[in-house]
Amino acid sequence: MTNTWPVARGTVPEREAFAFASVLLAVVFAGDAVPNTLTWVGAGVLWALVAAWGVSILVRAKPPIARTPRSLWLFLAWCLVSIAWSHWRFATLPSIVVQVVCAAVAFAVASTLSWRRILDATSLAVRWVLALSLLFEAFVAVVLRHPIAPVWTDYGDARIPDAFYFSRAELFTGGRIQGLPGNANLLAMVALLAAIAVGVQLAEGRIRRARGIGWLVVAALVFFLTRSSTVLAAAVVVAFVLAVALWIRRVPTDRRTPRYLAVTGVAVALAVVGFVARGALSELLGKGSDATGRGEIWAKVLGLVDQHPVLGWGWIGYWWPSIPTLADLAHRKGVTYLQAHDAYLDVWMQTGIIGLVLFAVYALTTLHRGWAGATRIGYDARLGQRPFDPVTLFPLLLVVALLVQSVAESRLLYQGNWILFALLAIKSRIVLVGDEPSSTGDGPRTPSVRRAFRPTPAGRS
Repeated sequence: MTNTWPVARGTVPEREAFAFASVLLAVVFAGDAVPNTLTWVGAGVLWALVAAWGVSILVRAKPPIARTPRSLWLFLAWCLVSIAWSHWRFATLPSIVVQVVCAAVAFAVASTLSWRRILDATSLAVRWVLALSLLFEAFVAVVLRHPIAPVWTDYGDARIPDAFYFSRAELFTGGRIQGLPGNANLLAMVALLAAIAVGVQLAEGRIRRARGIGWLVVAALVFFLTRSSTVLAAAVVVAFVLAVALWIRRVPTDRRTPRYLAVTGVAVALAVVGFVARGALSELLGKGSDATGRGEIWAKVLGLVDQHPVLGWGWIGYWWPSIPTLADLAHRKGVTYLQAHDAYLDVWMQTGIIGLVLFAVYALTTLHRGWAGATRIGYDARLGQRPFDPVTLFPLLLVVALLVQSVAESRLLYQGNWILFALLAIKSRIVLVGDEPSSTGDGPRTPSVRRAFRPTPAGRS
């Protein structure tokens, strides 16, 4: 197979593209740290500046759109069309504008960086978020010694629900830390993404062994301090998919059917056991029989779905608190939750069954390309059989982590998860992992680590 694919027609310095990708991912995965410290006005300014930078890169690079995923643009088009019947039309238009801009900046990164530089940028961004989160929690726990709320709030003498605090100063008390994202579950997801990225970098030899192991320890520490059952489930599935992908790769394509059948059988059995024992598992993880109130939220959202099952209520993305239908839907312990806590249920409620089908196609085709890139046997016209390349696992593992989390959180529809997923979807459609030559801005490697992945015998990879 020849290394031919659409490339950006304009000129954007690779250093600028890398810097933008790192800043973009760090800002969006920092989450509530931005508005909590800069106020919503300051956050809006920062987000607008980052978006403008990304759009300027896209304009200068002039990448062809022909081989980007049509399923993404069809879903966004359907969200735009939903303005015609939206029950919150004043919010649908700005929401879809934000959605498209986020997809555009993801396109800017995907069209200007190679897979390995995307790996490096992702790793750098999430490592910064983890490190600053620990420093922030240490400062609050050691210096301030009391919980702190976002700078733009003034609750007076009223009792503040725990979920409203930016940090609850629980680093040394046994409680769950929230870090920069302001939420334990979101911080745990950053830790999982960091573990995946650093793990692949170690396998690639793109980070020194001691440094890489150190960051894996940091990610594990943050994961322990957040104690997120949602992300724990995502980590288990990621580990399972990793093991299966490595096992499938060991045989040629025409001899994989028995292994696929075995994996399917195991997956179905585990799914059945998980469904039957879902209440007990939820209790075991400390989430209660209805997954910490999610069951109640899902039931109420399904009530909205029943009213408009085909076309939905209109796109909104993250629920606006100014919309009574949504703001009055999910209350728990004094907190109003502004999401369905399930991305697919959220899409169904907002865009109807048609939008749900389009979104499912977008998600599944992205997962399929990730799997295809991770399990195919590499071949180069000049070099013949290529050795196993760890970077091919990177998009697959990230996609799996994001999709599993989206069953209990709607984050896949906005902010960092939406941008990262769109980036993976677009890049994997432009060029499958492993098709790029190693000279496309890939940076240095550490040979001593890279040698751990030796070429396999003929007929294997």
